[in-house]
Order: sequence, then structure tokens, then C-alpha cells
Amino acid sequence: MKSIHNIAAWLARIEGVSLILIAVYLMIRGLTSDLTEGDALTAEVVFSLLGGVGLLIASRGFSQQRNYGRGATVLTNLIALGLSYYMFDAGRIWWGISLGILGAATLVAALAAIPRPPDRKSTRLNSSHLVISYAVFCLKKK
Repeated sequence: MKSIHNIAAWLARIEGVSLILIAVYLMIRGLTSDLTEGDALTAEVVFSLLGGVGLLIASRGFSQQRNYGRGATVLTNLIALGLSYYMFDAGRIWWGISLGILGAATLVAALAAIPRPPDRKSTRLNSSHLVISYAVFCLKKK
């Protein structure tokens, strides 16, 4: 099951880097052209940067097989699937297809990457423990 976590992590990384690149493109485009709606552009840049950084953090959660990456990735990709639908309506078919495929693949990988249960052996004492708590000492005495 480790491979599905790696796949989900890489797909989330690709999406995160893509969002950051889109934000950089929008910033450059905004600085080099006449702005009619600067507030909207600023909101898009901030949203893209936060989403990209969030997906990069989520990808770390997948790599470590933790829970904190799944929810954000699932939500982001549900939004991406809706966005790809609107790209079809706007006549940007190739953008819609590529976003839809990447969003669907990442969504499936995120849903399939179920975190493993914690290792129960780590709660037992072994010779490497230097300090034993009083509660553990009392349990071990019985």
C-alpha cells in the first residue's frame, strides 16, 4: 500500500507546483499589462499560492502515511473537477481535459491512500528505553 501513498504524494506535488506556477504567471501578467480589475487578480494570486502550498504540505502527509493530507487533497480536487467542467463551457477544452484527468487521478489516489494503523509494538518496553514512567512500571510489576 505504500505505492498508492507515493502516487498520491506525487500527484499532489504536481498540482501544488502547478498552482504556484500559475500564481507566478498571473503576477507577471498583472505587472506587464494594463489591469482593469486588480482586486480580482490579487485574489487569484493569493488563492493559487495558498492552494499550492497547501497541496505541497498535503503531499508530505501522504509521504508519511498520515491523515492530514487527505481531506485537503480531496476537497481541492473536487473543486478542480468542477473547474474543469467550466473550462469546457468556456471553450478551453484541452485545459479542461488535462485538469479533469489530473484532478480525477489525484482524487482517486487520495481516497485510496488509507493511512495505516499505528504500530502497537511502539508502546511496549524494550532495552532501549532509558526512563520508565511510574504507570508503566506498575503495569510491568504485575
